[in-house]
Order: sequence, then C-alpha cells, then structure tokens
Amino acid sequence: MLSATKRLVICVLLLCGASSPAFAWTSIGHRTVAAIAMILIPEKAARMQAILKQLETDGDFIAAASYPDDYVAEHDPGHHFGFWHYALLPDNATPFVCGECLFKALPENLAIIREGGGGKKEAIAIAWVENLVGDLHQPLHMDGRLRGGYLFHVSYRGLKACDEWTKKNPKFSLYDVWDECLLEEFAAGRDPETLAKELLGDIKTYKGRPEIGHASRHPWLAWGTESHELAVTYAFDDLKEGADLDEDYITGKGRALEVVKRQLLVAGIRLAFLLDQNFGKP
Repeated sequence: MLSATKRLVICVLLLCGASSPAFAWTSIGHRTVAAIAMILIPEKAARMQAILKQLETDGDFIAAASYPDDYVAEHDPGHHFGFWHYALLPDNATPFVCGECLFKALPENLAIIREGGGGKKEAIAIAWVENLVGDLHQPLHMDGRLRGGYLFHVSYRGLKACDEWTKKNPKFSLYDVWDECLLEEFAAGRDPETLAKELLGDIKTYKGRPEIGHASRHPWLAWGTESHELAVTYAFDDLKEGADLDEDYITGKGRALEVVKRQLLVAGIRLAFLLDQNFGKP
C-alpha cells in the first residue's frame, strides 16, 4: 500500500499542475517485478544485492524496488524526481515531448549502472531501474488522459474504496484501481516471491522470450507505447465518469486483472534483460 507521504506527494504534484501522480503500483507490485528478475538472473542479482546494502533502507534486491517510492520520496521535499515515474503519451497523434520523464530517467540510470564502481551512486541507480521498469508497465503511467486516470472517478464493485486509504479519499479514481485495487486483489496477502513463482510458471530465462521484442537501442519506448495502448483499450475501455467497475471489467476473460498479471510478468522479464545487459559489463 502507498505510504501517507507518497499520497501527499501525489496530491502536491496534482495541485501544482503536474500531469500525473508520481508513483505506480503498491510495494507488492514493484517487489514482485524485482522478484521475477531475481529468479531469472540470480547470480547478477546477488552481486547487485551486495551493492544495494549501501542504501539507507533495506538493501535487499527485492525491497530495493520500493526505495524510490519510500526513501527518495520522503527526502525530496521539492519533488524533483516525481516526473521520472511516468511518460504521459497522448491518445491522439499529438507529438509527445518527454522533458523530465521516465523515458529520460531510465536510460540515465542504466548508464550509471554500466559505469559500475560499486558505490552508493550505482546502488541508487539499480533501485531506480527496478522501480521505473515497474512504472513503465503500469498502463495509466503511460497515458495522459485526465492525468493518468487520477481525475477520472469510478466505483469498484459498487464501492467507493478498496482499501484503508481510498476509504478516506472522497474521489476514488481509475488510477487508484489500477495502482492498488487490482494488485491487492491478485496478491491476496501473498509475498512477492510467491507471486513471482506463480507468474513465471515454467519460464527459466528471459533470453529468447518474445516479451523482449526486437533488438533495439531504446526498447522502453516500444514497451511504453504498448502500456499506453493497454490503458486506452483496457483501463479506460469506453468508461464514463462515475462508472462502476463490475466483475466483468475486473475478472472477465482478458480483462483488467489479467492485464495486471501479464504486465507484472512482462516487467520482470524485461527488468532481468535490462539489468543483465547493463550490470557488470567490462
């Protein structure tokens, strides 16, 4: 669940005119993505974990995926890093200008990892890459409509909330559904390692997986476009303001919950790919 500090930052960014909330997916989502990557590249994950121990919070490889949302957010009063967490692609043919967005932040942190050195700078970069790859696959962080759904109000199976935070929020949003409700429903109290194993099934490696796509210098651009298309097709899905998201929307065949599960898996596979290709290279 998002901390009160992170929720406050979201509100501040919105009030200040930012285009979207700053954080994506609850801790369980980010950590599940990292747990998938850890299974696929165990040796490198162990080496990165030794570096991550320099972080102020738990330096575990899986826990580090939440570091930018937990520690960085609470120690960044100017919210300088808030814009790193998303790239709000337009639903029409309007040209997209990144500025300070995920498409800029991700390669910058990958470059730090390639430089190596094993210092705290690299530790922070590893944590950021873990976090940003998760954000990249949260569909509403790749769609600019109504600030990533944050200003699009809905109910969830007739309810105006799905957890303790949203019970206090009079304007429960589509963003809340995709950022928390669907994840919490899938997790059902299980830990990231358990979820990762369930999602992976018989998958043992990222190599040769279709989720990686064709070799590209900037694969995250294609991955972001894919997430944006999911936001348009599945998240908004011709909904009207105030719509109730019923069982068909949530659990119907090929619907929202299945999309979230697929995005977690794909994010973990792609994170393993990016870290393997950039960490520990001569």
